[in-house]
Amino acid sequence: MNNEAEFKSFKFNVENMVAHIVLSSPEKRNCLTRDFWRELPLAVKYAESRGDIRCILIRADGAMFSAGIDLALLDSLKVLGSELDVSRRADYLRRTILSVQNSISCLEQTPIPVVAAIQGACIGGALDLVCAADIRLVEIGTTLTPLEMDLGFVPDLGTVQRLTSTLPYGVVADWLMDCRSLTGSDANSIGFASRIAQSPQELTELAKNLAERIARRSPIAVRGAKEIMKFTKAYGVEASLRYTAAWQSGAFPGDDINECFDARREKRAPTHDMMVDDRSLYGIEDKGRGDIT
Repeated sequence: MNNEAEFKSFKFNVENMVAHIVLSSPEKRNCLTRDFWRELPLAVKYAESRGDIRCILIRADGAMFSAGIDLALLDSLKVLGSELDVSRRADYLRRTILSVQNSISCLEQTPIPVVAAIQGACIGGALDLVCAADIRLVEIGTTLTPLEMDLGFVPDLGTVQRLTSTLPYGVVADWLMDCRSLTGSDANSIGFASRIAQSPQELTELAKNLAERIARRSPIAVRGAKEIMKFTKAYGVEASLRYTAAWQSGAFPGDDINECFDARREKRAPTHDMMVDDRSLYGIEDKGRGDIT
């Protein structure tokens, strides 16, 4: 399979069953442009369509992760639909915000686990982005800064919701309402980040190793764990236990389970078949979608 796909706003390549989405405009502080919001869901859908991708790693080139949404894009939103009447303008702006929210939510909704490796500054919309990852890794020099309230509006792309569903209410209120920067150590201590590295180089190594270890495990088990964790957050423990029983009854025993038991007996690493290659389902077989090559 082709291990690279072409996008305007980031690099995309596949190594050892891990799809690397790399913010690659350090000269522009890795700002999240209009192209980024359009292309991210395409990249995730492309990863889902390939049977050989078992983890997604989001990282960045340069000294900082991202300065957030391109300010030129924010300026354009201020006058969006200004020629329309008040009700139509409100509807137009609401749908615009929903479309950008959906661009980020694709990371949460994909069955593939998503790891975010965050170095340097992570500001505003970039914080919304990493909030949607399953696992966040930081380096000690990282600063995580919600910017929106300093610009006079509520963060509207998921930071408020995802942080409040995960961290104590008072911790989130203190962080967001004060628009203060958390260090990598702060993020690790409150549970926002699960691991911390001492340098950007160590972070990259840590993130790649973790993503590749996840990718080597049974994709059925890993995808199931992500689905059940999301279900538990939404519906609680009792409902999730019942859901897990139904899920497990369909997956146990399967080829991956048998392979894990055989490998353990034979003292070797297990290997698992690819997931179904369903690119034809997504209409991208034989270059059927021109924006991904």
